Amino acid sequence: MSTTLLRRWVLAGGAWLLTVAVATAVATGAVGSMRQGIFGTSDAPYSGARVDALLAAASAAPTPPSTSPGSAAPSASAGQGGIVRALTTPGGTIVAVCDAGLVTLRSWTPNSGFESDHVERGPAAVASLRFKARSGGGDVRAQVTCAGTEPHLTVTGDD
Repeated sequence: MSTTLLRRWVLAGGAWLLTVAVATAVATGAVGSMRQGIFGTSDAPYSGARVDALLAAASAAPTPPSTSPGSAAPSASAGQGGIVRALTTPGGTIVAVCDAGLVTLRSWTPNSGFESDHVERGPAAVASLRFKARSGGGDVRAQVTCAGTEPHLTVTGDD
């Protein structure tokens, strides 16, 4: 009777170890998928060259309206043949296009902790907006002009 009891304890211990090993493997996989995403590394940021290539491809085709919160939809009066650039500031990102010497802000997305206001989207010689800090910190004023055929960003603080 003692060998039967011993065999049951060994089997129970083995089953417990197997359960712990499987649970550890599943937990490790779950934590890994949080970092990489379920289908791969989708949270890796694009390089500047990749952003420029995507924007160049997007400017060749008609742009659908933006529906993300905090962004403005593209203007129907914005030229389709200009050079489009993503311009980053400490307060957020601006997508602008230069066409026929005039700049138009196509969209803008505030960073976390900021909101946009005082938007002058163009087309004009100078387009501008302010990313206002929600916590009362320094605001970021952005002015975009055309340097030749490309948007050029000038950023000033507004404490």
